[in-house]
Amino acid sequence: MPAGQTVDHYDCLKFDVEPDVHPDPVYFTEQSPAFQVHITNDNSKYEWWEHSDFGWNMVVDGDVVRSEREIFGPLDNGESTKTTIEPGVLAYEGHGVIEIYTGKAGQRRDTTRRNLHSNDERNCDPAYSFSVWDESHYEATVRRPKQLQKGIIFTSAVLIIFAFIQLVLASSSL
Repeated sequence: MPAGQTVDHYDCLKFDVEPDVHPDPVYFTEQSPAFQVHITNDNSKYEWWEHSDFGWNMVVDGDVVRSEREIFGPLDNGESTKTTIEPGVLAYEGHGVIEIYTGKAGQRRDTTRRNLHSNDERNCDPAYSFSVWDESHYEATVRRPKQLQKGIIFTSAVLIIFAFIQLVLASSSL
């Protein structure tokens, strides 16, 4: 099942990631989902200049599959914005994670505005996780066994009813 969490940087800049289309219940390798990143300046003493940026990674089973930077701003105290990230085709099967990272925030002496630069890819925070399956593999390991279980339950019910009818017929003939 997918899971998300708010990523908080500088005790005020909050990042939330959610997909445009939620997986049902997983993503398949031929899909190319897009994700909305909601950025909120949560009542801090800082305001963010335009051309601030953050980085994001698409990671599958621990390997970075795609890494990009996104520009945002200006973002004043209490404001929010959003941007769309598109990691492309989910070509690898496994556990996928969208990670957010930021770097240093610079500030001019004459203002409270800061400029954020995403230069520290080693300090990534997971923001949204999900499963990626090859559709034929998912069919063979998840869907078919469920259908088989339903078939077994139906067959068992028919056998129990048949046995009950035989017992009733046997007891009525005695």
